Amino acid sequence: DQPLLLALIAAHGGDVLMPRPSPATWMPQARLLGRPAYQVPTPAECGGVPDPYALLETVRRVRAEGGRPKLLVLSVADDPTATVAPPELVREACEAAVGEGLHIISDETWRDTVHRPRDTVLLSPAEMCPDDVTVISDLCGAFTPAAWPVAVARFPETTRGAVRRARTLDILTALGALVAG
Repeated sequence: DQPLLLALIAAHGGDVLMPRPSPATWMPQARLLGRPAYQVPTPAECGGVPDPYALLETVRRVRAEGGRPKLLVLSVADDPTATVAPPELVREACEAAVGEGLHIISDETWRDTVHRPRDTVLLSPAEMCPDDVTVISDLCGAFTPAAWPVAVARFPETTRGAVRRARTLDILTALGALVAG
């Protein structure tokens, strides 16, 4: 999913926000593209989704410093912390992001792996904000061998979603990112 996420970040203008902690590859991808990237703290009980109040504060601080926050990358089923964010947190963080004009990339690579369903229900940001969320999943995370890298993205069914999809495909083509034979 690294070429796909790189292409998605490139297809969106502006600065990138992500939870802290986050997968080790997210920050370097934004930096590779010359995009300012900011990490937003997560609540103590889970990772992958930023604390909504910290998110709002970070967006306001970045804008006050002349930045242009446009994109939030998150992961409801979090890789580094092996936790699932509760639905209330996902809803509040998504409402805060969309309210500030951010597009959300939801990395759902680990969505179908083992988690504690009695502790919390996994809720995708796309279920709440379908017009403002692009969902990505790296199939080798849970479904294919690592030697067969393949990832997918589901874009919003909007005019802007179609434009972002076309731009992302152009970037992936330019990168030579192909599905393994």
